[in-house]
Amino acid sequence: MMQRIITKTVIAMVAGLGLAGTVVAQDTSKMSVEQRLSRMEQLLNSQGLVDLLLKVESLQTELQRLQGQNEEQLHALQELKQRQRDLYIDIDRRLLQLERNAPASGAVGSTSGQATSSAVPAATAAATSGAIATAPTVLEGEQEAYQEAFNLLRELRYDKATVAFRDFLKKYPDGRYAHIAQYWLGEASYAQGDFKQAIQDYKKLIDNYPNSPKLAEAMLKIGYSEYELKNTQAAQASLERLIQTYPGTTEAGQAQNLLKKIRLKGGN
Repeated sequence: MMQRIITKTVIAMVAGLGLAGTVVAQDTSKMSVEQRLSRMEQLLNSQGLVDLLLKVESLQTELQRLQGQNEEQLHALQELKQRQRDLYIDIDRRLLQLERNAPASGAVGSTSGQATSSAVPAATAAATSGAIATAPTVLEGEQEAYQEAFNLLRELRYDKATVAFRDFLKKYPDGRYAHIAQYWLGEASYAQGDFKQAIQDYKKLIDNYPNSPKLAEAMLKIGYSEYELKNTQAAQASLERLIQTYPGTTEAGQAQNLLKKIRLKGGN
C-alpha cells in the first residue's frame, strides 16, 4: 500500500515537471536565455516542489520502517509456529512413552485412581486401576492412521487434522491411541479458538477414557475454555474440581492462578 502511494506521488511529481516544462516552453519563447534560466530556477525552487520531494522522502522512510516491522513479525511468527510444532512433538512423545510403560509401571492406572477417587470408593478405584494396567493392543493400521493425523496437527493444519482424528476414532474407538487422539481433538479446537467444541472434545476424553494420563490437562483446558467464553461460574467450578481431584499437580497450580485472576476481576 505504501509503495503504491510513493509511486503515485513520483508520477505526480514527474507530470508536474513535464507540465512546468511545457509552460516554460510556451511562456519563454520570446525571452532571452538569461530570462529563461531565471524562470526555470524559480520553478525548481518553488516551495511546492520542495514539499513534494520532502513528502516522497518521508514516505520512503516510513515504507522502510514498515518493511522492517513486517520482517520482524514474520520471523516471530515462524519461531512461534516452530515452538508449537516442537511442543506437539514433545507432548506426543511423552504420551506414547506413558503408553509403552503402562504395563510395567502402571502409570496410567495410578492416574485413573486419582481421577475416580472422588466418584467411587477407594477399593473400587483400586480394582479398576489394576484391571486396566495392561494397555490395549495396537490394532492393524492403527499406528499409521494415528501418525498421519498427528503429522497434520504438527504442521498446524488444524481442519484436516480434526477430520483425520475423528475418522481415526470411528475406526479405532477402543484402540491404544484412541485417548491420545481424543486429547488432540480438544487441542486442535482450542488452538483455533473454538472453545465450545474444545469443551466437548475434552469432556469426551474424560467420559470415554477415564484412565488417560491427560485427564488433569483436559479438566484445566475446560476451565480455560469456559473462562474464554466469559462463563466464569462454570470456569470456577471446573478449576475447583481439578484442584480437588489432582492436588499438588502442575495443572492444579495453573488452575489456582486462573482462579485468583477471576476473583480479582470480581468473581465469587
